Amino acid sequence: MQLSQLYSHIIAQLEGAHIDVPDLEARIILETRAQISWSDIIADGDRVVAPEPLKLIEGDMQRRIAGEPLSRIYGQREFWGLNFEISPDTLDPRPDTETLIEAALKAYPAPETPPKTILDLGAGSGCILISLLSEWDEASGVGIDKSPEAIKTAQKNAISNNVADRSSFKTGDWGRGIDQKFDLIVSNPPYIANQIIKTLSKEVQNHDPILALDGGNDGLDAYRQIFSELSSLLNVGGRAFFEIGFDQEASVVRLAEESRIRVKHVHHDLAGQPRVVEIYSGDK
Repeated sequence: MQLSQLYSHIIAQLEGAHIDVPDLEARIILETRAQISWSDIIADGDRVVAPEPLKLIEGDMQRRIAGEPLSRIYGQREFWGLNFEISPDTLDPRPDTETLIEAALKAYPAPETPPKTILDLGAGSGCILISLLSEWDEASGVGIDKSPEAIKTAQKNAISNNVADRSSFKTGDWGRGIDQKFDLIVSNPPYIANQIIKTLSKEVQNHDPILALDGGNDGLDAYRQIFSELSSLLNVGGRAFFEIGFDQEASVVRLAEESRIRVKHVHHDLAGQPRVVEIYSGDK
């Protein structure tokens, strides 16, 4: 099959399965399985694609049409311009979570000194902590996750993204057992009410770990525990950033106030939805 024909064939199959941005996914598939770039598709469409990559692509297409995301098929996801390995025990990082990175960076504009120590609660693949460490060369950080397998994945990602010497990842239950304080705390905790999980897309239901999704009956269990521990984890003058669901702003702000925690700002994602709650432990 010629390259241009194959590209059109993949797009048609993805469109038939109602998959968003089928042209982008087609390019990712071709690049991954046949080392074919977008410029190759444009300039060399008559090229005949070899049988071996065609077999791999066909297998990928069957899995994708069945609802498995490409990031799961290939075990990788780009986040904040970096490449991350993901596993069955880690959440698939999504663009919405980059709002947290943006909010944290905005909180420390030059010439203000960035945080020296960072704690990532529920680290998963390590994408939040590793992305921040890639921006702040003098910072170091600790990532905590309940899943030992997620910790192994995060450690691999720290190595591949050249921050292993400034990071450590440990198995734990949120802040329990941590005996130091940090300048910055970040977290994308599970925040989906358990009765809602069954209504999510099959990509999420069938491929994201339940531990990273289930926030209890009202989706707020993780915030309750973290907020109860926050004063023992955050330095005076420090900040904390928590991702929230699009409809949870009022509930999370109320929980923070009940825990005598000051919410400084709520940051919105590119769709205009409230996405990240910023907490400040200082006086201003």
